[in-house]
Amino acid sequence: MQHSESFPSPVDIAIVGGGASGVLLAAQLVRKSHLRVALIERDAHPGLGVAYSTHCLGHLLNVRASDMTALVDEPDHFVRWLARDGRGFGPTDFVPRAIYGQYLQDLLADAVQRSDGRLQVIRGNVVAIRHERDGVELDIEDHPPLRARKAVLATGHRPPSKDAGAYHGNPWRDEAIAGLASDASVLLIGTSLTMIDVLVSLLEHGHKGPIVALSRRGLVPNRHPPAPIPTPEADTSDLFVGSLSQRTARFRAMLRAGLGWPGLMQLLRPHNNELWHGLDLDQRKRFLRHLRPWWDIHRHRVAPHIGEQIDAARASGQLSIVSGRIEIGRTTEEKVEVTITRRGSDVREHRHFDRVVDCRGPRNEVDVHVPLHAQLVKDGKLRPDPLNQGLDVAPDEALIGRDGTPSDRLFVLGPPTRGRYTEIVAIPDIRLQAADVANGLIAALQQPSGLVHAPAA
Repeated sequence: MQHSESFPSPVDIAIVGGGASGVLLAAQLVRKSHLRVALIERDAHPGLGVAYSTHCLGHLLNVRASDMTALVDEPDHFVRWLARDGRGFGPTDFVPRAIYGQYLQDLLADAVQRSDGRLQVIRGNVVAIRHERDGVELDIEDHPPLRARKAVLATGHRPPSKDAGAYHGNPWRDEAIAGLASDASVLLIGTSLTMIDVLVSLLEHGHKGPIVALSRRGLVPNRHPPAPIPTPEADTSDLFVGSLSQRTARFRAMLRAGLGWPGLMQLLRPHNNELWHGLDLDQRKRFLRHLRPWWDIHRHRVAPHIGEQIDAARASGQLSIVSGRIEIGRTTEEKVEVTITRRGSDVREHRHFDRVVDCRGPRNEVDVHVPLHAQLVKDGKLRPDPLNQGLDVAPDEALIGRDGTPSDRLFVLGPPTRGRYTEIVAIPDIRLQAADVANGLIAALQQPSGLVHAPAA
């Protein structure tokens, strides 16, 4: 796939971010319209993003292949892609994420070819987006400004913190565990999916030293059943009304009645956003503070094989799961001193580790240290959502500015909208959102604006 180093302005739509979200949107736009699109990605390999840039074949998708199509209207697209080259994976398998990254890159290459020159990929970092009379102008490092009628922020995830010596704040880079002696002591801050990724990488590299994983509650994601289960038939309407306490009590009653976590979560899966939007702001805050950790370990489960690896590491004593709080002390290139206070205790344990990796999960909130965020905040075009989970967006994904007015030319896609949707990190959610955003943009751009010579759609 050829990357454009310069793309003549103007375009109809500029997509800022070429990870999974941006690629899914680009593919929809190419298939449904004749719009001119620029996909701007600062990394050398568009289509991968954080999740699919891994080189570790032990990092598996958390969803079976049958539900990982990138295209809403082609449910078997990914399964057919797997079968085409005889990769040996079927619909019920949990495929390595590195292979899914190849799928997304093929999807992007196909979109570029289909577009007949209307989709161009630009490698660069967008540092500013300014409103113009009838569109926006994007500043891209090492490129001339790019004008567009509308722009979509599909910027994905940012790492939990910054690196400092033996402390690694970015758990998704190979450097996080590079250069470790096989018997080195490792502390992983966090016990959710990111921790599991780093653990699997360590084990794949033959690490033999002790590994401690710590979080406030010490909860580890559950695993999927060995084989798909049928979605149970049950009336869940009571879970959509009443106070949060009432809903929680009804939820627990369903579990006690034998419905089971896997079945109930599978039953609710298509309605999670409806559940979320049925809560007021105070209820959402309470859910995030008190219930979210338990919801996540049942909702975001791991492949059965990954669950077996975790159990084996714990049974051998190599992996210890600790619930408590941590303070980072003196840090050098070789060691990190920490203080751990276990849950339910006032005793402060002073320990040191050869490597500490921050696995608390991705950040999506407004960050004025990000040049694009800083510029948009300064211009009043960007504000955090009420829960400070991500960017504030309207129901049509339009970016909401400081004065509460939704933009008519700036939109957001994927994880940065998690404050509105709370669960918008998985392909099954993002592909629906990408299709909706594409349809909205196409409808809005059907009328010629004078910016492009060819019909907009």
